[in-house]
Amino acid sequence: MLLKMAYRNVFRHRRRSLLTGLMMAGGCALFAMFIGIVAGSYGNLISIFTRDHTGHVQVHARGYLQRPTIYKKIEDPYAVGKKALSLRHALAFAPRTHVPALAFAGTKTTGLTVTGIDPGLEPGVTGIRNRVKTGRFLTKADFETVLISDRIARVLKVGIGEELALISQAADGSIANGLFRVVGIVNSDGSGYHSSRLYMPIGTADQFFALDGGAHEIAIMLTSHEKARKAATQLQGLLGEEFEADPWQVVESEFYTAMQADIKGNYVTIIVFTIIIALGVLNTVLMVILERTREFGVMKALGTRPGDIMKLIVIETCMLALMSLVVGNTGGLLANWALSIHGITYPTPLEYGGVLFEKLLSKITLKTIWFPSVVILVSALIVSIPPALRAARISPTRAMRDI
Repeated sequence: MLLKMAYRNVFRHRRRSLLTGLMMAGGCALFAMFIGIVAGSYGNLISIFTRDHTGHVQVHARGYLQRPTIYKKIEDPYAVGKKALSLRHALAFAPRTHVPALAFAGTKTTGLTVTGIDPGLEPGVTGIRNRVKTGRFLTKADFETVLISDRIARVLKVGIGEELALISQAADGSIANGLFRVVGIVNSDGSGYHSSRLYMPIGTADQFFALDGGAHEIAIMLTSHEKARKAATQLQGLLGEEFEADPWQVVESEFYTAMQADIKGNYVTIIVFTIIIALGVLNTVLMVILERTREFGVMKALGTRPGDIMKLIVIETCMLALMSLVVGNTGGLLANWALSIHGITYPTPLEYGGVLFEKLLSKITLKTIWFPSVVILVSALIVSIPPALRAARISPTRAMRDI
């Protein structure tokens, strides 16, 4: 009976129910959009960041990540890489070497990091090949050729086809020095990682630094960045204690910590959303109670128990909230779908963690549906209780006199 009465009351005052429902539906849609944009933005950030240079999982010799040196190397990187490919979600791997050096060209000099890459495997893990803005990418046939960042090119004042000198320490204790020809210039886009990097074929780096076929790092690309922790744990079990397999969250711990702190800051916005929606529902329900004071007085005079009146108001509010959630979630899904495809283009690209972003993207997840629904439904339930208590306690004689 209470359900029938609640249904009747909702549709009896259609204008009032429509306004209340639109407010809750609008709050649900905005809430879903906010969560979708947060998920899409950070998902896009992680995707760009890991695709830019880290990969999803990295393997190093034990202790290298904490204290990198030229001597801590993986003796047979390709064998380790093949083990990594045995993981269910692994797509590709690429070995790398990293050694600091000084570069000279004419009277100009600068410090940089020489990164040896496999020209055939690296494009499967990172987008370094797509960053070449002048010249060409490296090939396996190249020897004594390098890619440099646009910053290094400006500092040393060198261009395509010109030579620069490198001097560093080799793994056998000798001095590594030689001349290299620039075949490509990499667009760093303000990235702190690429701006100080010089890339050469890993075979050239192996001879130049006397690494005897070793590598300092193996980057692994998975089907999704969300599987990185699990994959790293599985790979660690395959490799043993001699190596360290770490997900991108550990490899770039400072970036990950900053991102997590930023995500926690969004909880404040979620709380504000919840309070605004709850206050709106409370105000509407309270006005409904005041308008229906005589109705509740008559119900009590006819013998309706206070508990039934209270239940009736709570059921009406929750019923209206459920109807509103259908509309709100539909609107939120459509908005998130449109933003996930087209996004919102920034007037000026934004930089976060050394990565430039040109669009604000959204993402449809289960959280964009259930979280706004739960928050709005619970808020509606909670804020309907005080007005319901007031109606349940009303005196029939006073209700008749006040109206």
